[in-house]
Parts: sequence; structure tokens; C-alpha cells
Amino acid sequence: MLAIVLARKDIKEFDQIVSLYTREQGKKDVLAKGIKKITSKNSSNLEIISVVEVEIAQGKETDHLTKVQPIKIFHRIYSDVDKILLAGYIIQVFDDAVLAGEKDAALFDFLLGFFEFLNTASTINSLPLATGFIFKFWHHLGFGELEGKYALWLESSWDEINNLHVSKIEAQLAYQAALQFAQYHTGKKLAKFIESDRIIG
Repeated sequence: MLAIVLARKDIKEFDQIVSLYTREQGKKDVLAKGIKKITSKNSSNLEIISVVEVEIAQGKETDHLTKVQPIKIFHRIYSDVDKILLAGYIIQVFDDAVLAGEKDAALFDFLLGFFEFLNTASTINSLPLATGFIFKFWHHLGFGELEGKYALWLESSWDEINNLHVSKIEAQLAYQAALQFAQYHTGKKLAKFIESDRIIG
């Protein structure tokens, strides 16, 4: 089963709950027993945002992760502080908004496409990319239409958004509008984006 690693949470001395977004079954939280042991073969294959092939066994309360095969590691994200911060924010927004068990292969491809762009981009314009992700993500989830002035966020590619010529104030206003758009349709406040030197919003 193809999956993107969203999060890992310690539950016992050597065990973790791993949150995955799978192409076949949507979001799944699985138990990875012994994952923190030095002898574990799976730990290094479960980097956050990496793409993996997993095998999962059904458990009484929680399904168990039995095998992990790395498919794609985004090395150029991990080696860039700005990319790491943006990727971490995107994962948090995605993980908080998506419910477990709702299959959506197009949403998997959307998230994967964003990380593939982030990995290959030579430089990034973090705030417009965060804004574009929120607008596109919530639109994909079916939460209403955007005002005309924000339509470009849906129509533009990641490369076009990354190269938008907007002032810092315009970028912040668009980001605030994206947060409000998401909150209006879900009733929940999104986490604020943290750039390398400050919190936005």
C-alpha cells in the first residue's frame, strides 16, 4: 500500500503510532511496535513526508505496521531549513483536517505533487506557497468557492505561485484570507505558519 508519512507519536518505550495517508485507504493510524529500537529496520524508512510502500496487519484495536519499503525520500527538503518549516506546516494542516478512513486518491496525488515541487524547487517563496496550499486544499475538500480576486491561487501552478510578484503586505493579506476561508468552512482555526524568524498571522 502506497503511503505518505504524516506523523509519528511515541506511546511506549519502543513503540510509536504512525499516521499515514495512503492512496488506497486514505488516512490510517497504525502501531509500529519496536520502531525505536536500535535494531529496528523500519525506523529509518519512516521519515516524515517520505513516500513508502507499507504492509499493515489488522489488530483488535489498532492495525499494526508490519513492513515498510522506502519509495521516495525528499532529500532536498530535509537539507533546507525553509523547506522543512513549510513542509512541516503543510503536514500539520493536512493531518488536522483529514479524517481517517476516507479514501481519496486525488488528494494523495495533490499532497505528493506539492512535496515533489518543493523538493525540486531551487528556492521557495514560503508564504505564497502556504497560502496556495490552503486555498487549493480546502477547495479540493469541497468547501465553497473563492472570491474572484483569489481565483489565481486555484488556477496557478506551484511554480507560478512560487514566483508571484507580490509585496510582503499583499502576501500576508492573502494568507490571512486563506486562514479565514478555511476557518469559515470548518469552524476550526488553523495553526499559524512559522517562518525561520517569525510566526505569520
